[in-house]
Amino acid sequence: MKYIINFLRKIKPMAITMFIGAIVMSCVGDELFRDELPGANSKIDEIFPAANFSYASSSDDFRIINFTNLSSEASTYSWDFGNGNTSEEQDPSFTFAAGEGTYPVTLTAIDGNGMTGSVTIDVIVVEGPFQPIINEAGFEDDTLPEGGGDGRDSWRNNALGGVIQITGSPVTFGDQGAKLPVPARDRIGYQEITVEPDTNYDLSFWYTMLSGSSDPRLIVSVLGVTDNGGTFETAEDVANGTIASVTVTNDEEPDVYIQQKLSFNSGTNNSVAIFFTNGEVECRLDDFTIEVGAVGAVPPSVGFEALQSEANFLEYSFVNASTGATSYEWDFGDGNSSTEESPTHVYMTADTYTVTLVATNDAGLSNNLSQTITILAPVTAAFTSQVDENDYRTYTFTDASEGAASLLWEFGDGFQFTGMNPTHTYDEDGTYEVKLTATSITGNTSVATETIVVAEGFVVQVLNGTFDEFTVNTGDNADAWDMTPNSTVVDNNGNTVDSPYDPLWDNGALDSWLNDFFNDSSEQPASTSDGANGTRGGKLNEASRRLYQVVQVQQGSTYNFSIDTRSEAAGVNTEVYILNTQIEDELGINASSSDPAIDAYFEITNDFNTDKSVFTTSTFSFTASTNQIVIYVRALNAVDSSNEVFIDNVAITND
Repeated sequence: MKYIINFLRKIKPMAITMFIGAIVMSCVGDELFRDELPGANSKIDEIFPAANFSYASSSDDFRIINFTNLSSEASTYSWDFGNGNTSEEQDPSFTFAAGEGTYPVTLTAIDGNGMTGSVTIDVIVVEGPFQPIINEAGFEDDTLPEGGGDGRDSWRNNALGGVIQITGSPVTFGDQGAKLPVPARDRIGYQEITVEPDTNYDLSFWYTMLSGSSDPRLIVSVLGVTDNGGTFETAEDVANGTIASVTVTNDEEPDVYIQQKLSFNSGTNNSVAIFFTNGEVECRLDDFTIEVGAVGAVPPSVGFEALQSEANFLEYSFVNASTGATSYEWDFGDGNSSTEESPTHVYMTADTYTVTLVATNDAGLSNNLSQTITILAPVTAAFTSQVDENDYRTYTFTDASEGAASLLWEFGDGFQFTGMNPTHTYDEDGTYEVKLTATSITGNTSVATETIVVAEGFVVQVLNGTFDEFTVNTGDNADAWDMTPNSTVVDNNGNTVDSPYDPLWDNGALDSWLNDFFNDSSEQPASTSDGANGTRGGKLNEASRRLYQVVQVQQGSTYNFSIDTRSEAAGVNTEVYILNTQIEDELGINASSSDPAIDAYFEITNDFNTDKSVFTTSTFSFTASTNQIVIYVRALNAVDSSNEVFIDNVAITND
């Protein structure tokens, strides 16, 4: 039998010892602070140590407790295990020879200035049953059992979705938490843990989510890995293998975390998986814990999804995702109810309704879940444009929207039109964003946009040089600069649409070469909120990442290239190449800046600035040797989370 004690957090009030409070302020003179003068540009250390730790028993002897230090802002540590037993190790082990019992353990964390913080936790030593261990439970760096980890390495399953993001604010404790951005179910957390069969467990976690979403849902599930026969690979696997689940919907205070508990019985499984994902709302999670639950019946898990009919917007199908229940009571929020497992209901009028499901098991235990639905008639905005063959400044716009009761056209030059298919003449040459807003009979809106270039003759178009084109799925904002673009992107309405970039280029050979050379599959630039002028931008945060875009030009013409950049550290220079062909590796351009594939080369060496709002604009001219060029940008000294390069406003104009 293995005996492992869970990370219990029965924490007594934390005492942060700075100075003895009884010292009279007049006694605090210069001699108290007579250290070496700080270096140039240094800041006062205003963050004091915070002590915290977790613990687990040894699999060989339940009395041997292994401690994991979770303190922050500290460099040395002092442990007190009671009865005069102490340690100065960062992650010590200690044997409680007396066996089962509760032992107060105190950890004092000390920083380089002598400031301290301490915490006392009641360590419970008990022989069995088996207590699971959740790795990186608080999403902190370097907390894996063998050390290391970036806070999310234990939570990956690429078959089910993208890796979770890490957030530094808000969190419940420590420095990091997990973040699930929109769109819904795009990113997931998945971790398999060992359990004892036919045992009750209580899984707890803290969460928060942004307000104002039409679908504020976070789903945390427990999946039966043993029953499923192995690792889960599809959404259908997840649905069929769920043995317990909880859906939380509280979005009232986005900065305040709420604790939630999910009780489950492991059944015949000796291995289960924790799985979580979100609805159409940005969510954050922190501090997972698991404890052996009380003996007895476990209440059912309750969950459901409301699906609007495509044929009748007043009709909804309610898909029941509850587990462990034998009877159901639905309240549709309009005075009607049902006891079906997964009913369909037609509302009389469009409105906002709170739908509640109560699920009950054979033991008479119940659980309930309420979700709010706002009924809106669906609408999709779409249009096409055609320039007049006799007047390049005149365009005809043809509506292709579905479900629209009214249409508002904005032509990008200050003029508007309401109606079906307008014709508009621009007074001046330029680039304009045409926007169509389609509104349904219930006030639901959808927006479609198109950028048109009004000019006589050829005009170079750089796609999404501002990194602002797609905002719902922020990762798609950098898709115009990916050498292997995704086949779809998520537009401003949250709809998944065909990528405008995927048909234009796909350089899989160069992508593979970068992967092999850097041993890193991340070649696409990241999207960031730290762009110029407070907008979104692109980011090179690893040596392997590149800006890559194929652009049509006119051979022999001279153009001006412009780019805004900001590096986080001196010496993290950015190289800009104008290539006349799609290269398959970097051997040639590494060997010489006069490589035949290069029409122009420019190194940015002066954009280091600690102020996030200050970007440096670099410009240079080039003459195109072909009708198609590649904008190729890299920063070989970029380092994730410390020495990154931020990029915005990439443009090419006629000389």
